[in-house]
Amino acid sequence: MRLFLFLLLSVFVSLNSNAQDSTSMGLRRNTIKMNLSGNLIYSNHYSFSFERVVKQNQSFVVSLGYQEFPRLINIGDNIVGKKDGNRNGYKIGGEYRFYLKKENKFAAPRGVYIGPYITSIGFKSDQGIVYSGADEPEEANLNSRLNILSIGGQLGYQFVFNDRWTIDLVLIGPSVSKYNFKSQLQGDFNFDPEGVQDEILQKLIEKFPLLEDFIDEGELKTSGTLDTWSLGYKYQFLIGYSFGKYKNLK
Repeated sequence: MRLFLFLLLSVFVSLNSNAQDSTSMGLRRNTIKMNLSGNLIYSNHYSFSFERVVKQNQSFVVSLGYQEFPRLINIGDNIVGKKDGNRNGYKIGGEYRFYLKKENKFAAPRGVYIGPYITSIGFKSDQGIVYSGADEPEEANLNSRLNILSIGGQLGYQFVFNDRWTIDLVLIGPSVSKYNFKSQLQGDFNFDPEGVQDEILQKLIEKFPLLEDFIDEGELKTSGTLDTWSLGYKYQFLIGYSFGKYKNLK
């Protein structure tokens, strides 16, 4: 969060300084980017985007990535996650950008932009846990799956340096998001699996502050499952490389 606030402050400082620059026209239609903000949330995160300018002040963006959800270690008073098992995940997204003519003196893909976006994120994990709430500790294997579908709008700013390199910041990106989580405990154990799965679900919800704030306890199902709509949020910090030429875009 501190990094995000610092980047936000840097944007406004740069906007003021850019007002003194001479007017120029961008020349590159295509930009490939690497998303660096995901590394603050997920482990083993690799996400790339491709932006294509289709009109003088409009573009579309497609994103694809691989990411792993952090392991749940300290789950509860009596549940500890083990550092083993397999994890994998994906991210697919699309957006359409409108670069504001009245706010920008540069052609796309440089300047202030707004527009809708949609993202789909999925995670799968296979993790061992130890339950110590019984007379003797018991082990089990947790198979879980989390899917998040988000539809929203965003406000951002993209810098272009030397007509090649870009820094793309999504400053505001609220969304309505569909959260679907399912888990299953397997193994030879005697404890109540529903109670343990519910504790794991509560720990997972803590990873998404907006979900924790707006979810109604009555929406939570038993047996560690969740299927609900709630508010979401998107922020991004990407570094990119531009190439290609404009061809009489209007």
